Amino acid sequence: MENRMKILRNKVYSFTLKLVKDPSCAEDITQDIMLKAWEHKDKILGMDNPDFYVFKMAKNAVMDYFKKLAKEKSLQEAVWVRMEKSENKTENYLSEREANHRLDLILKELPPRQQEVFKLHHSEELSLLEIAQELNIAPNTAKNHLFRALKVIRSQMKPELLTIIIGSIGQLIF
Repeated sequence: MENRMKILRNKVYSFTLKLVKDPSCAEDITQDIMLKAWEHKDKILGMDNPDFYVFKMAKNAVMDYFKKLAKEKSLQEAVWVRMEKSENKTENYLSEREANHRLDLILKELPPRQQEVFKLHHSEELSLLEIAQELNIAPNTAKNHLFRALKVIRSQMKPELLTIIIGSIGQLIF
C-alpha cells in the first residue's frame, strides 16, 4: 500500500510540475493531493480506477492554483491603481492604521506557532530556513505555518485593507 502511494505520489508530482513549471508549487500541490488521497484512501481504493481519480484531483488543484494566481494578479493591479490615485495623506494614514489594527487582531487569533513564524518572517525578515533553525522545526513545517497564517489573513482581511497592508509592508501576501 505505502509503496503504491509513493509511486502514485511521484507520478502526481511529475504531472503537476509539467503544468505549473515550478518545483515548489508542484510539491505543495502534490502534498495536498496525497494528503487528501490518504484521508479518503478507503473510498478511493474502492473505485474502479483510483489513479484516475487522484489525477483528476491533481488537475483540479492545478486549475485552482492558476485561478488563485489570476486573482492575485488582479489584486496587485488594484494595489497599483489605489497607490496612483491616492492623494490624501491623512486618509492614507488612517486607512493604514485601520489595516494594521485589523492585521494585529487577525494575528492574535492565529495559533502561537503561526504567529511566531509570521512575525519572524515579516518583522525580522528571516528566511524559512532561519526560522526553522531558530524554532528547531523542519523548514517545511515553518513554510506550512507561514502559508496557513497568510491564508487566514487573506480570508479575514477586507480586500481594501489588504491592499493597504500589501502597500505598506511590501510583498506580505504574495
